[in-house]
Amino acid sequence: MRRYKRSQRVSTLIQEILAQLIAHEVKDPGLSSVVLTRIELGDDLHLARVYFHTLGGQLDDAQKGLERAKGFLRRELGQRLDMKFVPDLRFIYDKDLDSMERIEAVLKGIRDEEPI
Repeated sequence: MRRYKRSQRVSTLIQEILAQLIAHEVKDPGLSSVVLTRIELGDDLHLARVYFHTLGGQLDDAQKGLERAKGFLRRELGQRLDMKFVPDLRFIYDKDLDSMERIEAVLKGIRDEEPI
């Protein structure tokens, strides 16, 4: 018996392919600092929520660049995946990483404070 649902296996594969495409084949300078954090794929495989984060880049440029590249990314996914159809891609900024960074900074500040 399989341990993971098909949607989980396919989302992992989609993340690997998209990360490769963004890093090596998309020629948009706004995407140079984009990192894919996770893919959430519905059980019906029709919609893929692509969560991303930027490393020091502009969020607006990254979001617009991903939207401009959506057609190319879907076409390439279709050629590389062995599926009847390619899921629609929705790009969502991953705010969880920002929250995590703020929490780490607060904890570091607490650790750095001298005890009374």
